[in-house]
Amino acid sequence: MTAARTEGGDTARRALRLLEAVAAASSPAALQDLADMVGLSKSTAYRLLRVLQEEEYVSRADAGGYRIGARLMGLAAEVMPRADVFAGARPMLRSLADLSGETATLHLRAGDEAVLVLGAESDYELRRAARVGSATPLYRGASGQAILASLPDPEIIAIMRRAGGAAKAEEVERALASVRTNGYALSQAANYPGLLGIAVPILTTSLHAVASVAISGPSDRWTARRATAIADLLTERCARLASLFETSSPTATHG
Repeated sequence: MTAARTEGGDTARRALRLLEAVAAASSPAALQDLADMVGLSKSTAYRLLRVLQEEEYVSRADAGGYRIGARLMGLAAEVMPRADVFAGARPMLRSLADLSGETATLHLRAGDEAVLVLGAESDYELRRAARVGSATPLYRGASGQAILASLPDPEIIAIMRRAGGAAKAEEVERALASVRTNGYALSQAANYPGLLGIAVPILTTSLHAVASVAISGPSDRWTARRATAIADLLTERCARLASLFETSSPTATHG
């Protein structure tokens, strides 16, 4: 027996079909192709995709076309707890949170952003909240800079160009140089006031980071000295996760 269709739900259904088409595409899909796939006019498809883009469920690729966005990645991580990469990351994040006393988070790259997809929170009442789906620019903060530092120079230049005046190029260059020298990124109050974070990239065999793991907390408690003392352990744990990322689907992590 087919359930009755809810009156007035056609717009939502069209948007969902578009979202499914974007997620199924192996590369960024053109507007006309998406419209044809779901049987919409180009103007209707564009209007719905604009809304999905504003809500960060899809994003625009540099060369044109639409791909999945930061918010959809966060939701996907929530509903796929048995996927190898997330199954391996969950206990590791919990262990890091317990050892450090602070919140440990896993971030995937989505275009020009780092998206929080998994987290294990500190037991302190005052702590970094691990909000799945939250996104921050790659150029700003430890979790993003850990990823950005490993990317090819032309790609970094393009990301910085798109950031425009929002990014202070000299500061970012110094931060990326530090990541390459030390193997970790360290930032204070870059994205959230009062927080200090340390992050290590998860590097594939291409030596380009697909993700990062961060530990962050209030800077009056989680000091730079405490954070850097755990850098070697964090690096070792990220190396373990790298093999899982090698065998997982790259759809959500490509730039």
